[in-house]
Amino acid sequence: METIAKLPRLLAGFVLAMPLLAHAEGRVVRVIVPYAAGGNIDSIARAYTKHLRETFNENWIVENVSGGNGVIGTERVARSAPDGAMLLFSADVHSMARLVIKNVPYDPIKDFQPIALVAEAPLVFVVNARAVRAKDLRELVEEIKRDEKRYTFGLSGLGSASHLGAEIFKSRTGLDVLMVAYRGTGPAINDLAGGHVTLMTVPPLAAMPLVHAGRLRALAVTAPQRFEGTPDVPTAAESGMPGFEVINSYGFWGPRGLRDDQVARLSDAMRKAANDPELKRRMLDLGVAAHWESPQAFEKHIQTEFTRNRAIYEKAGVKPE
Repeated sequence: METIAKLPRLLAGFVLAMPLLAHAEGRVVRVIVPYAAGGNIDSIARAYTKHLRETFNENWIVENVSGGNGVIGTERVARSAPDGAMLLFSADVHSMARLVIKNVPYDPIKDFQPIALVAEAPLVFVVNARAVRAKDLRELVEEIKRDEKRYTFGLSGLGSASHLGAEIFKSRTGLDVLMVAYRGTGPAINDLAGGHVTLMTVPPLAAMPLVHAGRLRALAVTAPQRFEGTPDVPTAAESGMPGFEVINSYGFWGPRGLRDDQVARLSDAMRKAANDPELKRRMLDLGVAAHWESPQAFEKHIQTEFTRNRAIYEKAGVKPE
């Protein structure tokens, strides 16, 4: 009888709790990747999003909103409500947008709140195996000097890490190699393998399957130490060009205005994900290393890289197009 007497109160409590339960189970968090599905950025985003979905018991989904060299999807996040329901996942190219693209409708730094840097990787300097004879960067420079017009750099996009790597190579060597910009890594690497362009600096995931197939040759990684994901590829210093370093970083941003407690909650979950052994293995499979930095460290990293890369582009005469 006592249980029956309590039933109305129990039912009332359950009814009151229903909105909270619905909110937890029904909340959708959209992670916007401003590029097409299947690329490096998309693959890393999906691995982390899966982990975060399980951590928060929320419906985290990746949406690919491509176009405009990453601008269309990124603007969508910049204009979203700062409530944690929409985040951006991208790479260093995000912060470089205004250096290489005209009329960007947002400020890549002021309009976004860095949440966490979650992965890093060097680039791999690769060449078409049939068109280029050089086995290292030292030999490549001498080969190009004999006939610069035979060589072209493929770029995965303006302002991308591959663009930065190409500009640093040109600046270091004084070589005037034609650059060909593509709408993404996939089309660029396919044209490199097909011999339509001859050189490229590219994330390991995109390059190494074609290297193993014999269609491309890897000359170096742009890092001070050999990369765990490509242990057989020498560093740029070992390949004859010390100091040639480009590290591509990947991370999460939200719209500016996210509360401090929201940022801390999200970033802490991303820290735990980056330290998860299974996710670490998955990252190496994708050619990157899981690596977490706090919102404060990530923001400092962005400012440092922006200052450095702006100087490189200005020296190279790169202007927004």
